[in-house]
Amino acid sequence: MLQVEYGPMKARTYLILMATAILLPVTLVASVGLSRLLHSERESRIRGVQETGRVGALAIDREIAVAEASLRGIVSAEALRRHDFAQLHREASAMNRATPWSWTLLMHASGTPMLNTLVPWGAPLPEYSAKWVGDVYAAQKTRVSGYFIGTLAHRPAISVDVPVPGVHGEPYVVSQVFDASYFGRVFKDKAIGSGWVVTIFDANGISIARNRNAEQLVGKPVRPELYQASRREPNGVLRHATHDGIDVYSVYTRAPLSGWTLAIGVPAPEIEAKARTATLYAALALLGVMGLAIAIAVFLAKRLSVSLDQARVAAQALAGGAEPPTASTMVAEVDMLLDGLRHTSRELTCERAARQRLQDEREALLCSEQAARRQAEAQSIAKDAFLAMLSHELRNPLAAIAGAVQVLDLPGVKPALAAHAREIGRRQVRHLTRIVDDLLDVRRILSGKVKLRRDRIDAGALLRQCCETRRLADAGAHAWQVDAGSLWILADPTRLEQIFDNLLHNAIKYTPAGGAIAVRARESGAEAVIEVADTGVGIDADTLPMIFDALVQGPTGIDRAQGGLGLGLALVKELTALHGGSVEARSEGAGRGCVFTLRLPLALDAVAPV
Repeated sequence: MLQVEYGPMKARTYLILMATAILLPVTLVASVGLSRLLHSERESRIRGVQETGRVGALAIDREIAVAEASLRGIVSAEALRRHDFAQLHREASAMNRATPWSWTLLMHASGTPMLNTLVPWGAPLPEYSAKWVGDVYAAQKTRVSGYFIGTLAHRPAISVDVPVPGVHGEPYVVSQVFDASYFGRVFKDKAIGSGWVVTIFDANGISIARNRNAEQLVGKPVRPELYQASRREPNGVLRHATHDGIDVYSVYTRAPLSGWTLAIGVPAPEIEAKARTATLYAALALLGVMGLAIAIAVFLAKRLSVSLDQARVAAQALAGGAEPPTASTMVAEVDMLLDGLRHTSRELTCERAARQRLQDEREALLCSEQAARRQAEAQSIAKDAFLAMLSHELRNPLAAIAGAVQVLDLPGVKPALAAHAREIGRRQVRHLTRIVDDLLDVRRILSGKVKLRRDRIDAGALLRQCCETRRLADAGAHAWQVDAGSLWILADPTRLEQIFDNLLHNAIKYTPAGGAIAVRARESGAEAVIEVADTGVGIDADTLPMIFDALVQGPTGIDRAQGGLGLGLALVKELTALHGGSVEARSEGAGRGCVFTLRLPLALDAVAPV
């Protein structure tokens, strides 16, 4: 015999299955209830439409009854007894002024018309069929006709026909004829939806009035299934498609007096949507209750599962050397187990901690030795690079000076050539002096031996002076734009000029001929903000973070054309910091220029002294 083995299930699964087993019968019963509710809501909606239909049918019969009462007044009129048809025409015309949609017709039982208020008295009148007139007179009962085209009016009409008892032996029938569209008033002032299809049709199934597509469908037979249903019983509901192709629930009611049927077609989606909406709300409420029950079951199952998982995690933590969690699980048995595991864990932790301390000391010694070795290697590399750079920077001006001296030693040297040689010597001496000064300044700043002599000065004026000096020396190689107002600060004028000069020198050196240099100075809060922007070679993203470090020039080789030891921006940074300010550089990348922004604190009273 085949045996099926099932794997173990979690406690949470057992609890969820238990809750499901309880809720399943409730769900089935609720489904039946919701189905009944859907049916009840649909019937309730249809009953509301039926009530509207009954009110409409009563309105039709009321119009017929009013017309019959009016005709009874004509039957008993004195003018009719005297055969004074002219007077009777005037009286009937006066009566019809209140209802311009209808007119009065008096006929002999033979079909001969005696008067018709549709036309003036004395106008010629057409003959009518003697058969239906004779039938009405013979029956001696009021008749409500069906749909027909008026012989004189030539438009759709219906009539209420009342036989006149013999007057001096003459048989007459008096009729109140209505324009068929007159009964379209039944649709007005009623609770008729915009999408509803309302039809009034006679005993032969011919449409008398309609609220939609009346021009095409009035006078035509209604749908066969609707007509047959109305013949079987006077009131009912039928679902079918109208002539317009609309799927509707047709609620029809037959008016007792006229025998006509009023059918109200409500689009099926409207009926179904109302019922479904009510059912949906009930279903959502039920689902909410069931969801809450399931959530509570899941919560409790999860609580138990979490407690068991904590015990499992505690055991795994003990095996891995970690301390088990201390939080209570609210389950007594699990809490006792966790207490035992925590006690064991503490004993093991103490032993492992002692071993770990020894291991950490060995690792620390190893890391310290490796860091010291890397630092020594880096310092050696930096020293070699600096010596190579310094040798190159010293070799170039020394070679130029040596060449100038040789020219001056030539016998009979021309004065112009001698002057040019002396100018080269002077320029190269200034370059050497600048290199030595930068080296000394960096050394003094880093060793903390630089003392500032602070005075109240106009940084804007000093900046303009530095720019003018550099612009004259630039000899038109760059387009300059200087915008610097008065900025009063407390600073060492010599060091501040050194900061400005290094920034401008850097912009000139790294901006090709034809480029632009823009210098702007402004106040921003309690700071003086000075910007030096150029359109030069820019700074790549790798070099930008360390551009203010000593000996940094970017990715240039030992034979670089620009020259310099890379100390200028380092001096700017350190001197700015001594003044309590800051400096930063921005660049969108190589070849896209750069902007250096210098920020210095303004004097407490930034107004220029008088």
